[in-house]
Amino acid sequence: MNKDQQFVSRIEDDPIAKSLPSRSTFIPLRHFDLKQVVRKEFELNDREADKFFRMCTQLHTLFHVEHQESLRRLEELYELLDPDTQLVEVEGVNSESRRDLGDHLIDCVSGLLFSAHYKRLSEEELQRAIDVGWNWGVKLEVNFDLFDRLEIFARGYTTITITRRRWQNFFRLESIELPEFTRLIMAFRIKESDNNDRNPVMHMLDHRFVYLKTFKNIPETEVEILLPGTRVRLTRFDRAKILFPTISGMAITGYKLFRSALLLTLAFSWQTWFGVAVLVGGAVGYIVKSVMSYFRTKKNYQHGLTRNLYLKNLDNNLSVLYRILNEAEEQEVSEIILAYSILWKHPDAKNGVDSKELDELVESFIRKTVDVDVDFEVHDALGKLARLHLASVDGHGKWRCIPIDEVESTMKTNWNQLFDSSSQISNGATKPN
Repeated sequence: MNKDQQFVSRIEDDPIAKSLPSRSTFIPLRHFDLKQVVRKEFELNDREADKFFRMCTQLHTLFHVEHQESLRRLEELYELLDPDTQLVEVEGVNSESRRDLGDHLIDCVSGLLFSAHYKRLSEEELQRAIDVGWNWGVKLEVNFDLFDRLEIFARGYTTITITRRRWQNFFRLESIELPEFTRLIMAFRIKESDNNDRNPVMHMLDHRFVYLKTFKNIPETEVEILLPGTRVRLTRFDRAKILFPTISGMAITGYKLFRSALLLTLAFSWQTWFGVAVLVGGAVGYIVKSVMSYFRTKKNYQHGLTRNLYLKNLDNNLSVLYRILNEAEEQEVSEIILAYSILWKHPDAKNGVDSKELDELVESFIRKTVDVDVDFEVHDALGKLARLHLASVDGHGKWRCIPIDEVESTMKTNWNQLFDSSSQISNGATKPN
């Protein structure tokens, strides 16, 4: 860091960063690539590779079917609340029932995001982000009273450094470290109000629906930009750039008008009156120019915000549910492949390992493969292995996987049980009366 830089805050002192996990639980590998890595790392022969690849395919198919059932229930729940739907609502739903249905949907989404290791940002944390944004970026005005319900979730972050120069600090470079959220998901419903029509964005939203949005790489200073109904507030410097020329120009024009008024008392020629008219017209034009400059500056800021959102928006509404469930499916398959592979082939796991040892072995394997420090969810992975009867634990807490030759018959049993249970499941979401 240069000596002319001054850190006014550090990432360790940021309350939002403190509340987020310091290590990501996200495995940055597709299961398709992961099985190739396992084959190469443990030098599987053709027979072992064939059986292992078949197991990976069966696992992916099994979890895909399970998540399709979850998606079907969510789709049924969201069909009355999706603002992008093209379906016709045959049976009307009253406002109270629709509100209850919306709350239930947001609760379900919150549960999914919690399972996917997202962290809910409280209103105090959001206000903290807005305050930081005011000090280090464009000032925005956020009205939380516009929302009937607002939930924002974040997962993973990287550290970014933003800088600025201020006259109060003699234009020396100031820096601050802030978290940039890797993924940020928003779920909200607005209140029914006539005042929404006065806002150019809020009047386009309908209080009957629930809106879902996903964003990527959002700095803490820009969280408020994502909220609909946010208005740009010019900084003092921007206002000064507009007001000072206006005041000085009006002062000069006023002086000239006063001098012309004195001349009028001495002479009443048409040239004098023409000069006065020119001065008055110039003053009016200067005021109009200043007002237009004010609106042009706000428009430039708003254009910058819109362009930023366009680049960082990933999904909206129903597609958000697809992304969440698709990510969950991919992560579950990768977790179980990693755990089984280490138990099966790692030399240190030949005689069985406890959960802590397995956790360290898997995390070391991931670091070696992709050079990323991942906090492996070992208990989730072992729970899935036990549920599918692919591994078991003895009385000493040592875990061992079943032989690869027994996997196919075990997976067939799991497959039959899945369809037997699916046929007995009643619809999980019903329309309200």
